Amino acid sequence: MTRALSYLKWIAISMIVISCATLPKDVQRTPSTSLPPDPNTSLSKYIKSKLQGHHDQSGFHPLFSGEDAFVARIASIRTAEKSLDLQYYIWNNDMTGNLMLHEVLLAADRGVRVRVLLDDLNSGKFEKQLRVLASHPQIEIRMANPFASRGWKIFEIGRLKEVNRRMHNKVIIADSEVGIVGGRNIGDEYFSASNEMNFGDLDLWTIGPVVPSLSKEFDLYWNSEFAYPIESLVKKNPAPEDLTKIRTLLSEAAQKALGTPYTRGLKDSQLVNDFAKGSIKTFWGEGRVVYDTPEKLRQPANEQDDNLHVQLRPYLEKSTKEIFMVSPYFVPLDGGVKYLTGKVSSGIRIVILTNSLASSDVSGVFGGYKGYRKKLIRGGVELYELRPKIQPDKKKAKRTWGSSGSHAGLHGKTMLFDERMIFVGSMNLDPRSAYLNSEMGVVVDSEEMAKDFTHRLKDDLNEVAFHLTLDEKDNLVWTTFNSGHKKTFTSEPETSWWQRVKVSIMSVFIPEREL
Repeated sequence: MTRALSYLKWIAISMIVISCATLPKDVQRTPSTSLPPDPNTSLSKYIKSKLQGHHDQSGFHPLFSGEDAFVARIASIRTAEKSLDLQYYIWNNDMTGNLMLHEVLLAADRGVRVRVLLDDLNSGKFEKQLRVLASHPQIEIRMANPFASRGWKIFEIGRLKEVNRRMHNKVIIADSEVGIVGGRNIGDEYFSASNEMNFGDLDLWTIGPVVPSLSKEFDLYWNSEFAYPIESLVKKNPAPEDLTKIRTLLSEAAQKALGTPYTRGLKDSQLVNDFAKGSIKTFWGEGRVVYDTPEKLRQPANEQDDNLHVQLRPYLEKSTKEIFMVSPYFVPLDGGVKYLTGKVSSGIRIVILTNSLASSDVSGVFGGYKGYRKKLIRGGVELYELRPKIQPDKKKAKRTWGSSGSHAGLHGKTMLFDERMIFVGSMNLDPRSAYLNSEMGVVVDSEEMAKDFTHRLKDDLNEVAFHLTLDEKDNLVWTTFNSGHKKTFTSEPETSWWQRVKVSIMSVFIPEREL
């Protein structure tokens, strides 16, 4: 949804006159870095005991369900005693967004140093509230790659190349001891709290040697020239009572949320139950944090010799049996089709899961993808598209694919290499993630976790997704199963004629390189 709005903004920008607005000069950015772990904190003592016997290995707990992902973030914030670092592309002003912000403010009130880095595209509209929060002595807030026009941001045709590049990274780090990294933004639809559309997504809750690398990534962006303190963008100093008002509003929102079916249901979260039993499943393995540098936000594609796309290529090259790719937005371009079908020709199984038109929240991206489907299938790629609704009896699948609302959509980004290595992060398999936005993630060497992921993602795949094939006339066919009963479609399943027309129109007007 928010990505769709982004594309509409780019279209609108091209129709507006050039703006004279400029970013502030001589910005005062006080450098800061992550605090070293304090061995006296409760979190540090707990993690030290968990790490015993796992030399040079990190611990990972996959967060498949939205409820578990939300609980893990709240738990991390509540247990922090020294520091919180949060970096996000989107932080919504909704129930879960306000609950998290309330917890962050409470952490600051108890003396925790808080640094928040947000992309300006979606969070800049809350700049006045963010400026007030930053008046708290323990909270610093910076905006990544901000717009010069603080009102109507579409008036920036003169800076189109700059503002078209966004910080898409997503990570939270507590006490420099525990981190959560993956594909989720902050908002109801990412935590299975929406009554409308909920995303199937994926994060890793992690401890051990991988966490300092997450902190290094955060520090790099925090101290970069692309991160502007909110005070440099919003000049008016808030009054002392303004922070009190926001604290009251957040407290009231939290109390209201506690009475909702969603928060009452969190007590039945698998993660909460595992906490109570002291049996949180942890996978152990070597982890490598991979990320784009902030400079990517200004670099032309032909100068990006070490972007995340490049860093992940060796894992593709070393795979000899199977590559399983999950991406909500998948636009391979001709080069990607050639590469993937070439892998199939060399004997490697390629399986791809992406959104169907019915489950996609961005028609423009789907329009860029749909024309490559036949080429991929002809080349032997196994192609699946997520269904917009998961059958009620598929409880495990519903936890994985996020269909507690009226509509399910894929948002997780992961790749599995030979059921041994696994990537989880923010990067989509499209040109925008490859060359325009900054991205991050973690590659984990854990056969146990990779096999668990493989089984979880492949179990019921024929019932949660459409399998695409070609008939004897080279026409697309979508096949799925309902409780073991086969169902076949010969046009985009579960869509209206207007959805099909709209995506065809958008595929003409939006450049593929922008998708």
